[in-house]
Amino acid sequence: MFISELEQKPKKNDDLELGDNELMKKQNDLWPDIANAESSDALGNVQRELKARHVTFIALGGNLGTGLFLGIGHALRVAGPLSLVLGYLTASIAGFMMMMALGEMAAWLPVPGAIPQFCARYVDEALGFAVGWNTWFTAVITLCAEISAACSVIQFWSGADNVSVAVWIVVLIAFFLALNILAVHTFGEFEFVCAVIKLCGILGLLILALCIDLGGVSGQPRLGFHYWKTAGIMKEYIATGSEGRFLGYFYTLINAQFAINGCETVVVAAGEAENPRRNIPRAIKRVFWRLLFFYVFAAFALSMICPSGNPNLMGGDRTAQSPWVIAVNIAGIKALPSIINSLILISAISSGNSYVFMGTRYLYALAQNRQAPRIFLRCTKQGIPIWCLLITMSISLISFMSMGSDSSTAFQWFQNLATVATV
Repeated sequence: MFISELEQKPKKNDDLELGDNELMKKQNDLWPDIANAESSDALGNVQRELKARHVTFIALGGNLGTGLFLGIGHALRVAGPLSLVLGYLTASIAGFMMMMALGEMAAWLPVPGAIPQFCARYVDEALGFAVGWNTWFTAVITLCAEISAACSVIQFWSGADNVSVAVWIVVLIAFFLALNILAVHTFGEFEFVCAVIKLCGILGLLILALCIDLGGVSGQPRLGFHYWKTAGIMKEYIATGSEGRFLGYFYTLINAQFAINGCETVVVAAGEAENPRRNIPRAIKRVFWRLLFFYVFAAFALSMICPSGNPNLMGGDRTAQSPWVIAVNIAGIKALPSIINSLILISAISSGNSYVFMGTRYLYALAQNRQAPRIFLRCTKQGIPIWCLLITMSISLISFMSMGSDSSTAFQWFQNLATVATV
């Protein structure tokens, strides 16, 4: 089936000249079930309103979130600097190969939800069912993790302790709901602005790490590989010897996978992107630089300036849960902790918003495949699957678990759950 359908694919140059309407017509000729699912005037359908710049910046910085800013500290503490870098390198290689495969399919068949659709059409409907519900579960649990992380970051500022965590959770859920109930173009604009801020912020952190490591901060010595030598290059975890060091490296994969999880947002967005045959391949190719610079290089730079033996990496001090903040405090730079925490908060909100979008579209794709109730196909005039959005947001109420324990602890719970579901 897969080969025969690919043989019907139009020539590349013809594809690039197709408008969105002509492209969808060709797809509907090959897959009538897509046409039947999307053509109901009573139910409505999603709309292609994401422009090339939206797709490009979603690919570069859409889900750069708290895994890179908060969770990475726990992995550094447990496993050591070399294990951290190797873990991020391993996860990045796996992520890049996955994105190349998904990108090829998304450029040929840019439909909402993407991943469950691909599994159902190219492998088996049973796999599409399992993957579809699993990806939706991953999205909503990661959304809860981002909300918990945002609440944890907010507590950095003085006076925030006087406000209940429940208030911040309600505010964030209401914000996500309001933003995603509008046209998808609004989602694209918000993610575009946040991606620019995050990319500039991470580039700034990498430059700052280089300055700190080379002794560019007044009154601070040159660090070099000092923290690699003093705290242990690869720490033992659970077991001892080589086995313990391997388990430490394996532990870092939990955080690394959580941090990289979500890079497929651009594939999910292909079903609502303008001219996807042209824009999606261009955006996918940029994922390589995102994984290399913003994950592998960032992990390496952080390991050079933050000692893995620092007790605050476990989240004991509310003002120093981020390893980047710890490194800046050690360097004696007074003004930057608040700026870095502002960047982390923006990242958590942006990433959470992306997971609302992804969870909504995964559920919509399941309904298209007749693996979820038909009511989930209903869309607003703006092209938003309204019932999918409401169900996804209702599950995010699990975030109130942050009230029963420290927000950073709840973040670890959600991170582990999301990583297991992703793997």
